[in-house]
Amino acid sequence: MFLNNLRFYIISILFIFFHITIFSQRNILEDNRKIFEEARKKQQELFNLYSTDFLAWKDKVDLSKITLDPEKAKPNNYDIIIDDRTKIIDEVNKYIGVPYLWGGNNPDAFDCSGLVQWTLKKTHNITIPRTTYLQYNKWFNNFNSNLSMIQKGDLIYFSTYGKNPVSHVGIYVGNNKFVHAPRSNKNVMTSKISGYWKNNFIGFISTELILN
Repeated sequence: MFLNNLRFYIISILFIFFHITIFSQRNILEDNRKIFEEARKKQQELFNLYSTDFLAWKDKVDLSKITLDPEKAKPNNYDIIIDDRTKIIDEVNKYIGVPYLWGGNNPDAFDCSGLVQWTLKKTHNITIPRTTYLQYNKWFNNFNSNLSMIQKGDLIYFSTYGKNPVSHVGIYVGNNKFVHAPRSNKNVMTSKISGYWKNNFIGFISTELILN
């Protein structure tokens, strides 16, 4: 009798647990179905919204009448994006390899001051004094001899002839180097500010001063 009652009790417990589990799973499936259905409705609403906007726009615009005229296209702002110093460096680097000629002031041949004058004319449409000495006289009061303060694009000056206060100029391009037209039988080149050039360095002029 006791065993029969125990068996009945255990079976009843298992039966109840089984139905509770089934009921819980049904509730979970029902909740998931509701979530999925809600998401599907929102997607459909968005689709309908954009479809309506597109159809309304399509009916108002005749795409066959739209033409593109390259001549009326606005130029980009590339020149505005590039800063003044970078413009100067990019320009002077174009002339590396051009032969030296005393009095040369164009890409066929340059002397040192002619190279600097041409570069600034091309990049900023300004005309600086033609010779190194005249440039020195113009900016003498603003010469900076602290080489640690020089920046890319600055004009760098040297005294290479005896007692002359200044006789050579180039454009500083960074990494302790400058571009210049050195002398006869040489081409425009990049040189390091060390040894001879460091010993004969006298100062530099800031790009901002020249352009403003």
